Amino acid sequence: MAVHQRKGPERLGGALDDLLRRVDPGGGFVLVRLVRVWPEVAGEAISRRTEVKALKFHTAIIKVSNAMWIQELTALKHTILSRLREKLGDDSVRDLRFVPGRLSRRSSKSRTRPREVRRALVGLDVKDPELRATFERLIEAWGRAVR
Repeated sequence: MAVHQRKGPERLGGALDDLLRRVDPGGGFVLVRLVRVWPEVAGEAISRRTEVKALKFHTAIIKVSNAMWIQELTALKHTILSRLREKLGDDSVRDLRFVPGRLSRRSSKSRTRPREVRRALVGLDVKDPELRATFERLIEAWGRAVR
């Protein structure tokens, strides 16, 4: 008879990441994960002047407030990529492209916004409308949570 050992408590974020990897093997939630870790990976000064815009073919498109910062970030690209790989735990982001643009928010505490979450869910192929709505509510609630 097999004896199952109980694991200790697990952080909800870790459990949800595992669940999302199983439900979404195609990576539709990679953008959500990227938006979530960007402020920590980039640091406060950079995250105040940048915003994750999209993820296309493993290239993160990062909107930057001005050309001077684009130049600085381009010089730091390899360091930021290395931190991203470490934080994400995979190589889902293999390159960074910095583009000029007006940021949609000006806050020192960056949070995922419902619009960004819905944009990330567009590519997700969840056929069950109830399950899809549940994921949307879950991620939106996570985005509104104070951290």
